[in-house]
Parts: sequence; structure tokens; C-alpha cells
Amino acid sequence: MEILNDIANVFNGNMLINVILVPFLMCAIVYTVYKKRDAFGRDAVQNTAATLLVGCMNFGVALLFYKDINAFAQSAYDALHIPTLPETLWTSVPLWLVCIIGIVAKDFVDYWNHRLMHTRWAWPTHAAHHSDTHVNAFTAYRVHFFEAVLMSLSYILLLTWMQIPHAIPVVVMLSSIHNMYVHMDLDYDHGRLKYLIASPVFHRWHHADVPEAHGKNIANVMPLWDVLFGTYYYPGVCREKMGALESGIADKNPLLIYIYPIQEWTRLVRTALGGAPRQVEPAQNAPVQN
Repeated sequence: MEILNDIANVFNGNMLINVILVPFLMCAIVYTVYKKRDAFGRDAVQNTAATLLVGCMNFGVALLFYKDINAFAQSAYDALHIPTLPETLWTSVPLWLVCIIGIVAKDFVDYWNHRLMHTRWAWPTHAAHHSDTHVNAFTAYRVHFFEAVLMSLSYILLLTWMQIPHAIPVVVMLSSIHNMYVHMDLDYDHGRLKYLIASPVFHRWHHADVPEAHGKNIANVMPLWDVLFGTYYYPGVCREKMGALESGIADKNPLLIYIYPIQEWTRLVRTALGGAPRQVEPAQNAPVQN
């Protein structure tokens, strides 16, 4: 496990490896081994370019507001007086088991974060991820800055009490690789393990631009959460179109993708105050959970 921890530190600390090299290799596998030539088709390249540019925007905004966000997170954490487990609790527990516990705990938090983001008012923070009309390994990194902040704050407030910093690098690495994997265009469903480990087929339905799939298959790693909380949907291999173009968000223009939350919240406020809604409701493509 020490070697795995070293690998995890290199993976997590090198953006060139985890954001570009690994997803590129995954796309190359889909292209060469599974003969899916659109893995490097025009739409795929344009969508991937938009994803990387959105990531660059996130990085720039983070540089500007990192100190403020960090100070807010620290003040919120201190104000809540969250009790923590003693770090010695994990001393005799094998690292691999602590990592599994960390992945399960993170995925439980992710499930409810993700479900929240599929509600009307939180949807604009998450729409960027669903804007990709050519879902592949790079799609894992198509995340708006607002969503990244929301997820990070939730981890700080809901998971730090566990006191497992030694396992975090491995948990982050495995979660990231799995997140890229489930976005690949593969017809894998994992058979008897399909409720324990999310597959590409399972997650592809989450990105399908069809009403019956909206708000379904929300779990990132363990579909069991969807089964338990009523959001599981699995009619077979997904051949539906991907994306969320009907919601009003662009798929290939990074600037329009980035300003979408402000535009959508403005529209929602105007509607709430009695203004006339547009003919096409952007939020209709958001799987709304009331």
C-alpha cells in the first residue's frame, strides 16, 4: 500500500497526468480496441477542447478566490464545532480497508450532493457537466467552478470528522480514475457487481438526453444508493443521445458554458418574481427532484 500511496501522490499532484494523459489513453483504448472511431471524431475533439478550456477558467477563478473560499470553509467548520474521531482509531486498521471506508463515505456524500444539483435552483451549478454531447473520459473534468466549490465544502464539513488523511490520496486517485472510466463509451454493466460498482452503461443513462433518464443513476461509485433511494434506472445498454442542449446550455462554447449559471439563475429569479418565462424552460432538461 505504500507504493500505491506514492503513485496516488504523483497522480493527484500532476495535472498533466490525471487531466490529460490518463483520459487521452482511455479514449485511445476506446478508439483502437473497441473500434469506436468517433472517440476522436470532430465532435469529440471540439467537446474535449471546450472541457479543457472550462478547466482553465476554473483554475484562473480559483487563483483569484482561493484564499476567500478557504477562509470561509475554515470559519464554517469552526462555527459548527464538528466532533472528530481520534486518529489513533485507524492505527490498527489496514490502509486498504480505510481506503474502502473512505470511498464509501465519499460516495454517500457525493450521491446527496449530486441529487441536490439535480434540483431546479442547484441545476445551473451542474449543467456544465451535462453539456457534453460526446461523453468520454474527459467529461469527468467538465465541472463548473461553482460545483467544484460546493463539492469541496461538503467534503470539508461532512467527511473531515473521520480523520483519515493518510488514505485521502488513494481515495482521490481511485475515485478520479473510476469517474473517468464510467464516462467511457463502453457496453460494460459489471454483471452481478452492478449494484456495488458503477459501470459505463449505468452512468451513460445519467447523461442520456431523454426525459425518462433525467435525475436517475446519480451515484458515482455505488449504484446501491440509487436502488435504496429510488433513483435507479437500467433498461439496458444506452444508445440515446448525450448532453443537455434543450436546457439552453451550449456544448462547445466554453464562455457560454461558464456564464450559464448566472443566466439561468437570473431567469429563475425573474420567473419567481412574476416575469414571463421563456417558451423553452432551460430547467426542463434538469432532472428536477422536489
